[in-house]
Amino acid sequence: MNKIALGALLLAVCGFANQAIAAGNAAATTMQVRFVIQEACTVHVADGSHAAPDVSCVHQAPVQVSAAAGATQAAPSQTVAGTDGWQIYF
Repeated sequence: MNKIALGALLLAVCGFANQAIAAGNAAATTMQVRFVIQEACTVHVADGSHAAPDVSCVHQAPVQVSAAAGATQAAPSQTVAGTDGWQIYF
């Protein structure tokens, strides 16, 4: 998760808690929060080269590039892309 977004979310939650305490509010409430960060990655493959592709992601998502012959099985939460003998795990 993006550190800046996580920090902003924590500050907002703490601010709501402090307002409730300052107001002397004895009631408690529960809220459900969902936070989704969309990721966009670009894969660059040099023409005619057998070198590993270069993968760059906007939010620095973890990416693993491995040769297709020795590739491992992807976890259920991973997306796998293939290109010229390489597999890319997102």
